[in-house]
Amino acid sequence: MERFLNEETIQGSRTRVRRVKRVLYGLVILTAALFTALCLLTHTGNARTMLFLAMTSTVLLGWGIIALWLFAAEPMKAEEQHLTGLAAAEPENREGLFSLDSDVFRIPKSVRVRKAMLETDDDTLSLNLNDKLTDKMPPDGSRVRVLTARKFIIGLETLESGPADAPRRKSSGAKKILHALGRFFLPAVLWAMMAALVTGFVFNQITDTSPENKIVLYADCELQNAPVLAEKLEKALDGAVRMVKIHPFSYAMFDSDRLKQADLYIIPDSRAEEYRDWIMPGNGFPAYDPVSGQAVAEDCFLYDQAETYRLYIGNASVHLEDGLARKASELLLSMIDAITEETP
Repeated sequence: MERFLNEETIQGSRTRVRRVKRVLYGLVILTAALFTALCLLTHTGNARTMLFLAMTSTVLLGWGIIALWLFAAEPMKAEEQHLTGLAAAEPENREGLFSLDSDVFRIPKSVRVRKAMLETDDDTLSLNLNDKLTDKMPPDGSRVRVLTARKFIIGLETLESGPADAPRRKSSGAKKILHALGRFFLPAVLWAMMAALVTGFVFNQITDTSPENKIVLYADCELQNAPVLAEKLEKALDGAVRMVKIHPFSYAMFDSDRLKQADLYIIPDSRAEEYRDWIMPGNGFPAYDPVSGQAVAEDCFLYDQAETYRLYIGNASVHLEDGLARKASELLLSMIDAITEETP
């Protein structure tokens, strides 16, 4: 009789579980290490690209971890527990005519199972078979002696083989694929949503720096190529700050305190009164004049052509005493031609 359950089988199952766990831990460490490396390599000019890479790599590696858990680690762990439980049960010998059902089902948190029928001289018994053992079964109609534990076949001997051409339907491959996709879909979508939110927040927290080490400009207009301009200003400040950030007002819609503490603002005259408590007294510096067409960094700031815009220094800026806020504003104004020519 061929035994399907012995100490070697159980040990092999435990070894596979340990191996797949090591791969899982390795993927988790790789995800964290890659995310950290991207954060450390981030600077003003590549922040948007690095954030995209951080989110994308976290989502994709997370999907790999989910797939490995659902289709490898979890089934292997379930099989190990299943085999250990069968090994502890009292085995029974039975004899009769054997047939195997084509339908496969999974016991919750356990193995995939096929139903087997054994017609004895006195009764017809319904037994279970681990789906992995299907290829070891004789043709339907064979007379067999089986060894069972908790109604699972753990050993079999063919006494008289049935017809070699006896038909046996195989489980549908399409059903397996659809079932796998169904199990994977919801965790994958939830992970993608959570990863996008969490990695974005954590990335900004890690790559951000204190107000003393950065210059922040908010513009009451739409932006394009803002990282290019921010990187130019950072380089022009020659190491005085670690980061320059340029945002539209909408960026801080849920954090008005952050908006109020900016170093620089570009505001249309029609709305200047709304922000008078945030800016230094005075008329500000001309940023866009609809009459002359003169514009500060017109390839970055998408001005309303009917409005006059001005550049203001924020009265809550931490760079008032050290003069960096004014220096940044002067650099911005002096780089008009260079920025217009060099920005792609």
